[in-house]
Amino acid sequence: MNRRLILLRHGETGLPGRYIGSSDVSLSPEGVSQISTLQPIFQDQDIDLIISSPMKRCRQCTEILFPESFVRFDEELCEIDFGRWEGLNFSEIEQTDPDLVEQWAAWSPEFCFPQGEQINHFLDRIHSVGKRLLDSHEKTIVLIAHGGVIRGLICYLLKLAPSNFLLFQVDKGRFATLDLFSEGGVLTGLNLETTVWEN
Repeated sequence: MNRRLILLRHGETGLPGRYIGSSDVSLSPEGVSQISTLQPIFQDQDIDLIISSPMKRCRQCTEILFPESFVRFDEELCEIDFGRWEGLNFSEIEQTDPDLVEQWAAWSPEFCFPQGEQINHFLDRIHSVGKRLLDSHEKTIVLIAHGGVIRGLICYLLKLAPSNFLLFQVDKGRFATLDLFSEGGVLTGLNLETTVWEN
């Protein structure tokens, strides 16, 4: 049976260029507008399961798109915790911790964001979600989460090394589609905003 996964990244938060992971920020007015424009696409689809990060910016997306639907909130879908780099831009991080930036760029699973989360831990929870998605029986699943989470899930489902996650540009307020099979996934769309899919 052909199964479909829709991975939606939350809308804009009004903090462009800044690393926002565990900070529980809201959507900006632009972000609300972005998600609202997707309503016509989602409202007429037969969706069997809606899963979301419990963070405020994702909860707001579920309230806009699925106000009367049951949503399963999953802590494993929270964005990575950048620790003391939360809220900083790359230039500020580079000035503060130049040595750590080099280690971060290598994307070693052992790397831990200062006072934040270790990449290994982040990957473990993303892979846990990915496995459950592959084992599920729902025909159409919508998952609302964050950029890092969606990149990690795409790599896992396409059976790519986690270090390839930056090969995928995942825009805010846009969605990716994958066909799911027991052995993995096939990416069928990326950064969509107007395309509908066939059930």
